[in-house]
Order: sequence, then C-alpha cells, then structure tokens
Amino acid sequence: MREKRRFIRFSIALKAAYIVQRYPKTEKLGTTKDVSAQGMQLLTSDKLELGDKVDLKIFLPEALNPAHMKGIVVWSRELGSQKSHSYSAGIDFGKIEEDNKNTFLKFLCDLMYAKIGDKKEE
Repeated sequence: MREKRRFIRFSIALKAAYIVQRYPKTEKLGTTKDVSAQGMQLLTSDKLELGDKVDLKIFLPEALNPAHMKGIVVWSRELGSQKSHSYSAGIDFGKIEEDNKNTFLKFLCDLMYAKIGDKKEE
C-alpha cells in the first residue's frame, strides 16, 4: 500500500491541551501518539467528532512555552480498553501560530536528524 502522507510522522508522546470549538469550551488534556508538520494523532479521554475545530497547545521538550495551533478532526475512533485514553483522533493542522512555527518545525527537524543519525549507525 502506498503512503499518502506528504510529511514524515514521528511516533512521540507529547502532552497536549485542546479546546473543542463547541460548547462547553473546556480545556482538556491528551497525549500525542504521532506528530508531523501537517497533523497528529491525539489520544483523549473524550470522543472528538469528525469536523470538530480544535485549539491546541503542544508541550514540546525544552521549549519555554507550548506551541499553539488550530486544527480540524479528520477521523475519530474508540480505542477500547486503553488505560488512560479511550479515544484516538486524527487532527490536521490548519494554522500554526507564527510565534510558535519556528519552534515547532525545529523540533520536527531535530527528530528527523535524530532518525537519520540512527539509520547511519546501523
């Protein structure tokens, strides 16, 4: 099967806060399962609905502030018997705040360089 993604995804668990843009607008916490420059898979305790617009804060290691971005849920499914997270959602990034764009993209580049370095050592 041919990969349809335009960007490399990195399997990494990062703390993420999200607010679904419907009432009640409550900030909740989730964990990323994988991240790319275009989107991410987010593990949550609440089901996100297809088409939900979300405001995100992704807490990057060594960054002073979280990266702020907006996204839209493109798929959502129940995970079953997971311990802390019952649902998984695919989120496409719509907009990454300008202040955070360089920090976020540098973080992804560092992950890519680390991955390339691991392959060279094999």
